[in-house]
Amino acid sequence: MPHNAYSSTWFRLFMPLQTEEMTAREVAFLSRQLSLPRYARVLDLGCGYGRHALGLAARGYRVTGLDRDAAAIAEATRRTRAAGQMDVAWVVGDLRALGELPGEFDAAISMWQSFGYFDPGANAAILRQLHAKLTLGGRLVADLFNRAYFERNQGEQRREIDGVMVETRGYMAGDRWHSTLTYRDARGVIEEDHFDWQVYTPAEFAALADACGFATRLTCAWADEAMPAAPEHARMQILLQRV
Repeated sequence: MPHNAYSSTWFRLFMPLQTEEMTAREVAFLSRQLSLPRYARVLDLGCGYGRHALGLAARGYRVTGLDRDAAAIAEATRRTRAAGQMDVAWVVGDLRALGELPGEFDAAISMWQSFGYFDPGANAAILRQLHAKLTLGGRLVADLFNRAYFERNQGEQRREIDGVMVETRGYMAGDRWHSTLTYRDARGVIEEDHFDWQVYTPAEFAALADACGFATRLTCAWADEAMPAAPEHARMQILLQRV
């Protein structure tokens, strides 16, 4: 079973669930918080197929997308060409080696819970590297799981996606959320995935950010500035600024 490595089955089933409406709402939120021209150069961390990167590029941003999955970067490159977008660069790379990435950025985004895969020391090191990569006053938008929600919603679920039964078992172990996915069709088990993240409360992430040289400027839920982060919402967005 892969550990924190997304299988081809995961990509096939879950990527289509990221609807155009969802992406448009999130890109609009990013554009409001990363206004042009101040935040023109954006680093998209864990970019996947590049849905946010392409949306921002269409609005005039110069975007670099980083992901460790070479197949995802290949698909992002194909989509860039299909969309005729020129201001997107794609890089296969590890979040823990951000210091090796050339140049600096006005802003960075980490969407769809792409932060927290590693141990606490490595996660903090990533934030410190991001601090060094951003210009003074640069911003980071982190789209994270809210730990309080997942502490309340542990257990097993089953759902069918495109003819495949997805069995999910989610549980907390300390400050980490674990999610084990088993994929079945008429033939039996196709594949399994296991993911785990260090997950935070808003106050915990703000404290970590402060220790890494950031100030918290906004905390909300579902890309809506008027909606507070709360245990009822699985996701939260935290806007940090380099100070």
